[in-house]
Amino acid sequence: MSNWEAIADEDFDDLFRKQYAELTPEARERLEKFRVPFWKATIRRSEATGDELVFVVCQSGSGVLYFDDVEYGFNISSTDSTGRILSPGGSQATLAEAIAMWIPAPAAPDTDGNGAPSS
Repeated sequence: MSNWEAIADEDFDDLFRKQYAELTPEARERLEKFRVPFWKATIRRSEATGDELVFVVCQSGSGVLYFDDVEYGFNISSTDSTGRILSPGGSQATLAEAIAMWIPAPAAPDTDGNGAPSS
């Protein structure tokens, strides 16, 4: 049985940089609208595990996109006024997958067959 260790700041920087480089230009544009300097939010999965920290990468109001190194994926949640994650997720999503879930691409307009938007 291996012991879990929190991801080091430098290792998270590397992981984020690699996944960011793999984003499409459109996904980067959507992410940049909400990107914040990384900050650590408090998360509590259970009373037994106590408080842990996760890396927040995007924020809109109380909603955040964060990296959870226990699940080793990006998740979405709201936070309280102290920065505590209110709905811990169990996602192992990549940055690209999480952006698609949190900041969906605009839908292409429907057309009526002649290239004009349908009404």
